Amino acid sequence: MKPREDGDENFVMVHQRDLDSTIALLGERRLELRDAAVFLVLMNYVNWRSGRAHVTTKYIAERLQVKLPVAVSAITRLRKENLVRRVVDRRTGETYFLINPFLASVGGPRRRGHLWQQFEDSLEEET
Repeated sequence: MKPREDGDENFVMVHQRDLDSTIALLGERRLELRDAAVFLVLMNYVNWRSGRAHVTTKYIAERLQVKLPVAVSAITRLRKENLVRRVVDRRTGETYFLINPFLASVGGPRRRGHLWQQFEDSLEEET
C-alpha cells in the first residue's frame, strides 16, 4: 500500500466472512466472473473518507475494455445480490455507488455504521 502524496493511506477493508459468501455466489453462478471485475473497479474508486465510489458505469466499461451493456448487466447482478447500490443524492443530484459495508468498507466501526445506514436507506428507496 502506497501512501498518498499528503501522507494519508487510501484503502478499502475487505471483510473475509462476507467475501466468502460472495465467492459462493460466483460458484453458484448467481454472479459471473465479469461481475467480480466490475466490483474490483468499484472498490478501486471508493473514496477513503466518504466510502462512496464516484465512477460511472460507462467509465467502468471503458476501464475494463468491455461494451457498456456488459458493465450494466454486471452492476444489475451486483445490485440484485445486495453487494452494491447506485445512489442519487437528493440535495445535490450527485450519483455514486455504495458497496455493501459488510463486504468492504473504509474507516472504523463508527464509519461502517454510517455507511450501513446509507446502504440500508438506499435499499428502502428502491422498493
